[in-house]
Amino acid sequence: MMQPRPTTAYSPLGYGKAALDFPLLGAVVALCIAGVIFMFTSSAAHSWQTTNGDSITFLTNHLQRLAAGIVALVLFYHVRYQFIERIARPALVIALFTLLVVLVLPKLPGTTAKRWISLFGLSFQPAELAKYALIAYTSKRLSEIDESSFPSDRKQKFNTLLGIIVLALGLIIIEPNLSMVILICGTILTLLLVHGIEWKKLLMMLPVAIAGIGAILLVKPYMIKRIAAFTDGISDPLNTSYHVRQSLIAIGQGGWFGLGLGQSTQKHYYLPEPYNDSIFSIIGEEAGLVGALLLLSAFLVVIVRGWKIALNAQDRFSYYLAAGITASLACSMIINVGVNLALLPATGQPLPFVSYGGTSLVISLAAIGVLLNIAKQQNTSAKWQGAARPLSI
Repeated sequence: MMQPRPTTAYSPLGYGKAALDFPLLGAVVALCIAGVIFMFTSSAAHSWQTTNGDSITFLTNHLQRLAAGIVALVLFYHVRYQFIERIARPALVIALFTLLVVLVLPKLPGTTAKRWISLFGLSFQPAELAKYALIAYTSKRLSEIDESSFPSDRKQKFNTLLGIIVLALGLIIIEPNLSMVILICGTILTLLLVHGIEWKKLLMMLPVAIAGIGAILLVKPYMIKRIAAFTDGISDPLNTSYHVRQSLIAIGQGGWFGLGLGQSTQKHYYLPEPYNDSIFSIIGEEAGLVGALLLLSAFLVVIVRGWKIALNAQDRFSYYLAAGITASLACSMIINVGVNLALLPATGQPLPFVSYGGTSLVISLAAIGVLLNIAKQQNTSAKWQGAARPLSI
């Protein structure tokens, strides 16, 4: 295995010039522009009614958060990803602490779950921070599990990693935030698969996963209704199937080329949060099948470029980190689109870079900055050759 080329003394900033991954950046810019347009067309009526006649309040808030996200992207593009490896453990500790804090704080006005912490007039979602902290920590731990380790050492590290993941997921379940749990599970599963874990090891975890799902359904019985509504189809259009029925109506009304910008009817209190969880349905209604496919094509570029960056990684940590970020964005997109197309049970998950954003938008753009930094260093350092091989963990 080729080892990374020796470098000079560590510094989180600064190295030679390298090519920017323009396809990745261009796709993200296109998604952000689409997000501003459709977020405004879907939120103007809600903004006008909730702010005494101001139809651009939601747009202004979104643009402010988008600007913060751009700053985060630029910052992480210029900070070496090796710095993330160094702070992976303390970042996870901070993330777990915020997950504990959010459970003891009262719910924010207008919310039904304990998912946000508000400081100085600003609110953020600890689960979003925990998601990427887990990706960084898992990447670090998996990069330490290699052929040079003793089998017992590999098993201990792996079990410790699983224990921490289960702890984080348990705290997120209590909020509750089932969509985030599904998203993190999909991302971690992807990392384990690219690491080369044997299928029989994954099957051994199945009873634990089933027990966890059973516990969730017992604690949160409304989730059983959502699953039943999904399996039964649109059997209760005015109650449990209301959301999915309105989503399909919106997409069906759009046809091939859509009704035109601002012409959606479903955004007028038929769809819940048309500027957030349901924004893909509004895009389908106003831009049609063609517009929806163009949007999905931009996501495909992000996923393909992110995966390519992972495959060209110069070391194990950047390999797992790039794969984890890409998998997280892909899972988030799949959940949002799947719910709006009635392919998945109803759950709330924003569409990356497009939905009305706060924590999700800023952190997703920061993650793109990390991907761009990994790609940047690939042009100035020797590459790590070969994917991780299956290990007996």
